[in-house]
Amino acid sequence: MKDKLIKLIDVKSIVTLLLVITLIVVVIRDIKMNSDLFLLFSNVVTMVITYFFTRQKKESE
Repeated sequence: MKDKLIKLIDVKSIVTLLLVITLIVVVIRDIKMNSDLFLLFSNVVTMVITYFFTRQKKESE
């Protein structure tokens, strides 16, 4: 359990979580923003999530 918490407190994980939380807040609160800006932001969040969940772990020899 402790190892999982240590892995969670990684810069990439923190950035990913913050982006997702921000996107959720923007969508739920219906914050008025330029549609191009929202599209750009949602694409960035999608790219970060895709990277985070598809990266391969290196095999140790």
